Amino acid sequence: MKTALFHIIIMLFCYSCTSNPLWNDSYKSEEKLSGKIVLESMNSDTKTFVWLEGFDIHTQTNDQGEFSIVLNDFSKDISGSLNIYYFVHNYILDSTSINFVNGRLSSNQSQIDNNGSLLETIYLKKILSCFSNYQSDLNIMESNNPTIDYAITAHRSASISQYMFIMGDSINSRSGLIFYNSIDDSKVLHRFSKVNSDGILIQDQLYPVDIEISDELTWTYRIDPNQLSLSAGEYEVYPYFKIEHSYLPIGLVNALGGTNMFEFDEEYLNLPCDMVAASLTFN
Repeated sequence: MKTALFHIIIMLFCYSCTSNPLWNDSYKSEEKLSGKIVLESMNSDTKTFVWLEGFDIHTQTNDQGEFSIVLNDFSKDISGSLNIYYFVHNYILDSTSINFVNGRLSSNQSQIDNNGSLLETIYLKKILSCFSNYQSDLNIMESNNPTIDYAITAHRSASISQYMFIMGDSINSRSGLIFYNSIDDSKVLHRFSKVNSDGILIQDQLYPVDIEISDELTWTYRIDPNQLSLSAGEYEVYPYFKIEHSYLPIGLVNALGGTNMFEFDEEYLNLPCDMVAASLTFN
């Protein structure tokens, strides 16, 4: 009798070590997290980047703003609360807290249902809108002092970084354009510089700029045709600016592609950002 009782106690002890009644685990071969994201004042078909920390899994939304993350690798011993982050460059970063136990979804949740679907739609708040309705078949190589204007609306106060070209009182404009040819997927980067009357090359510099909520601005980007080498074709022209987010997890930055994604680089166009580019045709 004592031997049988001893065996029962051992079995109960082993069960308590592998099962947590507070989490009430359910062992499935595959689990899924899903939800819907709506972007405030969206002007383009931008997709939201979705990243699950801890597991380092990422995806993006579809055309309807929906996402799905499949969890089928339960080898990671992860327990506790982890965040799903939702990122678009010119929107405020948002997240949802999800509970895990031993690498699996816990039944103790407040923001997802039993199927792993978010209980509420995520609404991302916009920082600024950037829009250009500039369309031209102008041969820019034959133009004098061409510029492109972008209309800016500040939905939230924020700090950004931009290249500015300043030469005395005569020239003060923004710099840093990326010309994208969707036919051959080529990208040409252009930053403005100029030799002054003393023969000194004046280059643009990266400046911090603060924008205030409800600001209505026009950003004028200057182009030097002599510094721009483009083949004939149709181009989308994107302005460079960097939103200085108060917090971005390093894992999210790495999942996006690294810090160079935020710099004046060809990879910048792979950063999810809701803006309307200028359209130019070069003959």
